[in-house]
Amino acid sequence: MSKNREVLSPETRALLASLRQSVDLETEIEAILQQFKRIPPSSIAAVSLQIRHDADLHAMLTDPFWASLSKPQAALRLLKNTSGLKFIYIFHGDGYLREASLNKIADGLQSPFLVAAVIWRMNDWVAPVRTAAYFCAERVLPLTPPDIIARAALDLLRRQRAWERWGEPERSMIEEFYAQPDVTAELAKLLIQQTTGSTPTTLRHALRMPLLDAHLEDISTRSVNPVVRAIAVEALIDRKPKWRSGFRWDWIDKRYNLKRWMPTYSHRELACSVSQIEVADRAILDRSPTVRRVLESVGRNSLPADAGRHYARQLESDRSAGIREAAAFILR
Repeated sequence: MSKNREVLSPETRALLASLRQSVDLETEIEAILQQFKRIPPSSIAAVSLQIRHDADLHAMLTDPFWASLSKPQAALRLLKNTSGLKFIYIFHGDGYLREASLNKIADGLQSPFLVAAVIWRMNDWVAPVRTAAYFCAERVLPLTPPDIIARAALDLLRRQRAWERWGEPERSMIEEFYAQPDVTAELAKLLIQQTTGSTPTTLRHALRMPLLDAHLEDISTRSVNPVVRAIAVEALIDRKPKWRSGFRWDWIDKRYNLKRWMPTYSHRELACSVSQIEVADRAILDRSPTVRRVLESVGRNSLPADAGRHYARQLESDRSAGIREAAAFILR
């Protein structure tokens, strides 16, 4: 295992390695599940490999090696008789054990990392495991506390679009759980409180759907991250949240076959009735130039012309030189 891929603590890795001896399996598993509560959901891909490596959860090849894999009967019996082992075996290298583990999970999940683990299995390379993960998520997410789902969504929203093995039914089902009012309220709270991490990127991805439309006004004024406030202000004023959807070639000069690779964007209508002028009035008083600059980049196209000039006159004496120059350009 490459050193730069190690994201588990030494204590967690030692506990996983102790599973090989199985001296006190129940106690060791309980300690591991407590450690899982400290693992960020964003590390699910790398951690899955580490758990498999440290706990020696590798599939057993038959002889000859090209023959079909036989069901690991002893491990299946251990899984059936050992409480909590299902949360470890969902990382197993054997697809039979991953599938059996997912089928056995029936209660609400107790950590964001385990929520991420179940959703990650919906992108598994084995089709029966993906199916088991789908029904597992459908079964246990309604029983999982909304704050735990929201914490997992905070990391997964910006990653799961890149997963290629799961399909639209699986993606839609997970997004429906994200859209539950109690989950969106917790997600908005995280976006307001988080000072580190990729919360701006998460908000951009969340704006693909009307998950947070009802909370955008609150986010635009209360988030401690100025970039998050700016994104929310932009969405409220523009009324059309946008996101990068692909790339295309743009011609610079066809005579010389000169072109450049440019991003393309998609957008949707905002499901929100907040006054654009009220949002702009608050944004112009924001302490961060990142937020005030939104009025120059978006406001002049989305607000009435007289309102755009009104805000430009107010920004002529702004503390930020860049904003003063933009305001002067608008007024000219």
